[in-house]
Amino acid sequence: MLDKPCAVVIIPAMKKGKRAVFILARLMVLLLATCGLTTHEQERAILNYYSETNREKYADFLVDSNRYTTSGAEYHKKYFKHLIGVAGDIIEKRKFALEKGSVGFYFDKRSGDRARLYLGLDINTNSSPNQPFETVAVGLIRGNLKDIMQTLNSCRSIFEEKEIYGMVIGWIWISSGRPEHLSLWVLKEDVLKFEDNKITFDELVHRSTATNTTGRVVRLPL
Repeated sequence: MLDKPCAVVIIPAMKKGKRAVFILARLMVLLLATCGLTTHEQERAILNYYSETNREKYADFLVDSNRYTTSGAEYHKKYFKHLIGVAGDIIEKRKFALEKGSVGFYFDKRSGDRARLYLGLDINTNSSPNQPFETVAVGLIRGNLKDIMQTLNSCRSIFEEKEIYGMVIGWIWISSGRPEHLSLWVLKEDVLKFEDNKITFDELVHRSTATNTTGRVVRLPL
């Protein structure tokens, strides 16, 4: 007689548990589908910048394909519309002064590995701050890295290529009458971790590599 009431209690609990798992699974599928759609729409927005008019308008902002000494030339041709879209997004939406001839694929000259490429660009700050290199660099990174990174990361198809290891973002300014150049090399894995809130913005920057005008690695007071 004692077994029967217990069975009555356990069976509804199991049904509720199964129902909860089923609902949770449906929500996860919906969430993943929504995330995929968002990524797709972001890339589509980049490609929507492409037109024959914008091709002529923004072509000068892309790396000259004849300058490539790596497989970057192949990716440049394959993702030409993406690169035009990046230029358009940076100029029209982000309102940054994009350096001409800078949007394209770069290899890290420090390692000399020409098979590891980074999608990159340079921003001309059109400024002459009377401050040390490190101070200016920190201000630029904190001020607009997230926006530029978001534009580049919208090109998700590019970052699915095995040879593309990340993004490199550069800034140019004038100090004491001569140009200074900061480059920040960010791995694509860290960008995804940052988007998924697995690392903070400061951690993202610390995990990245900053190089100065001469190409030497510099430590920034972030």
